[in-house]
Amino acid sequence: MNRLNDKMLRIVGPLVLWAVGTVFFNLSTLFAPQISRWRFVSYGIFSLYVSWWVIRGLVGQAQRRYGGLERTPQRILWLVVSGIPVTAGLVAVRVLLTRYYVFVDADNWESGDLLFMFGIGLFYLTIIGAIYEARYFFGQWLVEKRASEELRRAKLEMQLRSLKEQVQPHFLFNSLNTLQALVKTNETTKAVQFIGDLAQVYRYLLQSNEQPLITLDEELAFTHAYLGLLKTRFDAGLIVDIAIDPAHRTHHLPPLTLQGLVENAVKHNLVSANRPLRIRIHSNAAGTLVVENNLQRRPLSNVSSAQKGLLNISQKYRLLGQPDVDIQENEGVFIVRVALIK
Repeated sequence: MNRLNDKMLRIVGPLVLWAVGTVFFNLSTLFAPQISRWRFVSYGIFSLYVSWWVIRGLVGQAQRRYGGLERTPQRILWLVVSGIPVTAGLVAVRVLLTRYYVFVDADNWESGDLLFMFGIGLFYLTIIGAIYEARYFFGQWLVEKRASEELRRAKLEMQLRSLKEQVQPHFLFNSLNTLQALVKTNETTKAVQFIGDLAQVYRYLLQSNEQPLITLDEELAFTHAYLGLLKTRFDAGLIVDIAIDPAHRTHHLPPLTLQGLVENAVKHNLVSANRPLRIRIHSNAAGTLVVENNLQRRPLSNVSSAQKGLLNISQKYRLLGQPDVDIQENEGVFIVRVALIK
């Protein structure tokens, strides 16, 4: 029980509960001719404050004994079992105060009033116990909900980090293959330029990959640099058309998404000056990034059918709670659509 946050409740609660109890159960007694109204009011309020503090302590003990949401039934049962004799003791005190302080004519006291007062005591026990139990229950629920959210967020971050760690060595591996091809063809000038571009691109890759999301504008800047590496190798064999709505450039997406889609197109298709690979990158009115290319697949023996790049991107979007990646193949055109996050 949070003892620091119920100060106002301890002050106002007994007054409100006394007013409710008097209106519903003791209104006729308040106007009875044989009692002193001032004594009735002072006695009632005083006894409610005493009952409130006693029951509050009882609830606190129950919460210490049986803390947590999973032990709520045991906590309530203990409160009921221990609350009944405590209520009986409080009623005994109330009886003495009623007979010798409130009623002017004690001979009018009836034994039936004892059961009535015990019923009122149980009513107070139920209300006060329910108030503090509800506060405790929802407080614990919020704590567990926050903990669950933190655990879920940590799990997502760990999974996203794992996916990112797969991208970096994969990107480096493909880049080194490209460099190897340049060296084999004795294109020294292009190889030197490629190494410089690779260092610049990889530096950017490391910086951007630390973030869960990146703006499309930043991703485009990186992709332009990456395309420069590809153009070094394929030259006229690769044609890229980029048409992005300026309004979409500030939207976000997971890092390396666009680069991964371009890489996927190059990896799985033949690229040559005689049969150029045409990649079109654009955004539509729905706020979706679209990457499409003409299909001229490599021989199956040279291409992994698993398409790990697309799977990696799909997993990122799924972990971020975003719409699934839309992958289509229509009449010799391969199309991938990914959501842009506002």
